[in-house]
Amino acid sequence: MADTPQNSSLAWSTWARQHEAQATGLFRPRSIPELQECIEHAGATGQRLKVVGRGRSSSAIAQPTDALLELDYLTGLTRVDTEGLTATFRSGTTVREANQILGYYNLAFSNLGRLDEQTLAGAISTGFHGTGVDYGIFATQVTELKLVGASGQLITCSVQENPELFKAALCGLGALGIIVEITFAVVPQFRLHAVERGHSYTDIVHSFTERAHGSDHYEFSWFPGSAEVRTRRLTRLALLTEGYMPANAAVSQARRYGGDHLLNNGMFSALSYLGAKAPALQPALNKVSNWGKGNRRYADYSARVFTVHRTVRHSTMEYAFDISQFSELMSDIRAHCKGSPVQSSYPLVISTSAADDIWLSPAYGRETFYVSARSYWRQPQAELFSPLEAIFKAHGGRPHWGQFHSQSAHDLAELYPHFKDFVELRAKLDPRGIFLNPHLHRVLLEG
Repeated sequence: MADTPQNSSLAWSTWARQHEAQATGLFRPRSIPELQECIEHAGATGQRLKVVGRGRSSSAIAQPTDALLELDYLTGLTRVDTEGLTATFRSGTTVREANQILGYYNLAFSNLGRLDEQTLAGAISTGFHGTGVDYGIFATQVTELKLVGASGQLITCSVQENPELFKAALCGLGALGIIVEITFAVVPQFRLHAVERGHSYTDIVHSFTERAHGSDHYEFSWFPGSAEVRTRRLTRLALLTEGYMPANAAVSQARRYGGDHLLNNGMFSALSYLGAKAPALQPALNKVSNWGKGNRRYADYSARVFTVHRTVRHSTMEYAFDISQFSELMSDIRAHCKGSPVQSSYPLVISTSAADDIWLSPAYGRETFYVSARSYWRQPQAELFSPLEAIFKAHGGRPHWGQFHSQSAHDLAELYPHFKDFVELRAKLDPRGIFLNPHLHRVLLEG
């Protein structure tokens, strides 16, 4: 049987400590057969079993009620095809580790989000995404999955094999089984040229759709109430190209380190703490934070530009919308924030993705833009999130599965054409609900 530590190590919480639990058991399987034993044991004893990754979600999607299971030993690359451009990883591998491994083979993921601490399984199961209207969410890069079901069986799924399960499991919320192996379509290593600068809110919001379609990867951040936004445009480059600063340019690297680590983590932590203690100062502190970022441009290997290391704990709420709703939604958000007494130390972040056909993907069937709101972990998140969520719901937004939201199955069934299909498939694969918890029960089963 897999490792089972003492009860003193069974406490669990999300990164921002919004959700906590005390598990009844902890399993760390060292192989797929050991994992199958864990599942069979849970079924025989009537326990629920919840896989936990790195706890970066702001929702209770991974909160254990009985035993929890960690995949810390199921990590690493199992095979790579440098000609066919595929790479297969065990599911407990983190995005950061996978980026490093792919770099050894001069390969890369075609698109990534800002965070890289989460496991690959957790990233695809919750709808992790980057930005770019021509690029889908992270799970669209997956070509094959292997998962262990509630009866302990190992199931392979892809477009050719078990295609319905494949489309469901690519954003499966951890409710269909435990993913153990993931094969990705990868690309030759490339570089990104980043341009980050301030612009007028009016100029960017009025032209956002055109700018997004005219860029490889485009996003902007905005402190509500500010007349300025900060844009981030990423342009894909060949691995070796003339005319751009080299990846290891000393001045470029020093400026990035200062901005990404000293300012965005060190100084920002102090500003957020001060804002939590003295909320009236938050608007002024946000001006300091925004001013400190400055304008910059740089080039580096793709994974080093897509991802940014963050150490300041925070909660997140993110909703996805049809890109045709952009102007109307931003107008409503701006009107709300203008009269709101609550301000976050974080800006709203607006990004995009291509439409896809993954059953529970927030980008299912429509070219999508996302609005991400964050709250410093010491501040009450409901005061910020609840009014914004009411606006998001009114516009038919789909919540990020790994972040804060209050939607129930009744609400969500209206947002996803394949919601009923997913629920029926889950019931077939896990009739005893071994992989459920109260949060999944609410978003999948409660009317």
